[in-house]
Amino acid sequence: MVKKKSRRKTASRRKVIEKKPRREVGGVREIAELKLIPTGISSLDSAIGGGFPEGSLVLSTGEIGTGYDQFVMTSSVMLTAMKTGRISHPSEKNIILPEETWWVTFNRPESDLMNEFSRTFDSDLYESFREQVKFKDLSKDYFATSSVPLEWVSETLVQKRQEEMIATLGKALSGAYRLSEKPSTKPKGLLNSLADFLTKLGPNNFVVLHSLTDLAILYSDSDERWYDFMIFLRGLQRVTKKWGGIIHTSLDANLLDKHKEEEIAACVDGVMSFEWAQAGPVERRRTLYIKKFRRLPAAEGGIMRFDVNVSSSVGLQVIKPELIVGLKA
Repeated sequence: MVKKKSRRKTASRRKVIEKKPRREVGGVREIAELKLIPTGISSLDSAIGGGFPEGSLVLSTGEIGTGYDQFVMTSSVMLTAMKTGRISHPSEKNIILPEETWWVTFNRPESDLMNEFSRTFDSDLYESFREQVKFKDLSKDYFATSSVPLEWVSETLVQKRQEEMIATLGKALSGAYRLSEKPSTKPKGLLNSLADFLTKLGPNNFVVLHSLTDLAILYSDSDERWYDFMIFLRGLQRVTKKWGGIIHTSLDANLLDKHKEEEIAACVDGVMSFEWAQAGPVERRRTLYIKKFRRLPAAEGGIMRFDVNVSSSVGLQVIKPELIVGLKA
C-alpha cells in the first residue's frame, strides 16, 4: 500500500518556494528590478513609470521644428538642475540620476550650442546646465577625410598639425627613427574615436550624441560603410546595458530612405517620434509618439501619444498622454 503524502507538507513546501527571491538570469536583473533614470520632464516621467531604464540607447526623431531636438536639450537641462538641487527629483528608490552629463558633437562647436541653450531656457536653468555639462568635440575626426579646410574647423587644430609636422620633420632629419618606424598619418577613424570616448566616459552618465544624422549621412555612401555603422550601433546598444546610464541621440526624419531609418530604429532601445498633427484648417500641433520602449507601462502591442509644447523658458513639455492599443512600432 502506497502511503499518501500529507497535503499540509505539500502546501508548506509550496509557500517556501514562493518566498524565494527572484534569481538573476545570466547576471541580468529582471525588468521589475531595473533602476530608472528620469527624462527630467515630469509630465512625461509620470506617464511612462518614472523614466528610462538605466542602460538604454534612446533615439528621438522627427522633422525640423517638431521638437525632437528640444526634447534632448530639455532632458539634459532638467537632469543637471536635479543634480544641483535647482528642481526636485523623484524620491522613489528605483530612480537614479546620472553622474555626469556629456554632449558629443561632430560638427557644431560648443559655443554655438550653448548660445542655443541660453535662448531656450531661463537664466537659472541655463546657469545650472552651463556649470555641469561637459563637451567632447570630435569635429577633427569628422572632417578628417573631407575637403573642408582644417582652419574652418579649428585654428587650434591647424596650429597643432603644424607643430606635429615640424616635430616629425625634425626627427626625420636627425635620424631619430628609421623610415619604417615613422608614425602613420592615417586618421584613426570617427567611429573608433567615438568608441574610445564612450568606453571611458559612457558608464553611469547621460551622454548625448549630437547628432546621429551627422553619422548616418557620413556612413551611408556605400553598403560597406553602412554595414560598419549598423554594427557599431548594435555593439553600442549591447554595451550600454553593461554601462548603465543613458545614451541619447537624435535623427532628422526623411533625410535617409525608409529602410535605413528602420534599420537604425532596430538598433536602439527606445524610439520617440515627433510629428506634426493637423489641429485645424491652418493650425498644426506637435505630437510625440513613443513607438519603442523597453518597459512601456500597461501596453500590450500599443504605443503612447502625447501633445507637445515648446516653451521659451523651460523647453519642451508634454501633455495629454494617451495609450493607443493595437498599434505596434
